[in-house]
Amino acid sequence: MKHPTLFIIIVLVTFFSATAFSQNTNGTKPQLFNSFPSKINCTEAELSKAFAGAVNQNINIAFSDNFLIDGTVTSNIVKYNNLQTVVIKSPLFADAIFVLSKITNRDNSITYVGRIINKKYFDGYELKKDNFNNYQLVKIETDRVMQDCSHN
Repeated sequence: MKHPTLFIIIVLVTFFSATAFSQNTNGTKPQLFNSFPSKINCTEAELSKAFAGAVNQNINIAFSDNFLIDGTVTSNIVKYNNLQTVVIKSPLFADAIFVLSKITNRDNSITYVGRIINKKYFDGYELKKDNFNNYQLVKIETDRVMQDCSHN
């Protein structure tokens, strides 16, 4: 009877040690926005300013909570008559990319969607509406929203 119990213990120890060694702690990405709050309030007026920027133009978008996007417009495309997307690259945040889209709904109301992401960092922001229809940048984990397309 001792042999099956000893065998089970050895298998369990091997399994747990293999799991512990297979975890890669060296690949942890640093946080880019750790000094900023998890939610940053945004006004529609400030969001709309981004769409006036021309390609290669420097633009500043000042959100509440002392959060400023200062960067260069790398793309400003009108797709269809109801969709415009602007891309801003910000050297203030290690060349993070702010992608912001403006959707004109059928009732002529405007909806904004967007993200601030840098693939080299753990965190970013996603633009969302709160329960009171106010826009907020909400902190996200970039690896949870970006797909890894590498085939290792």
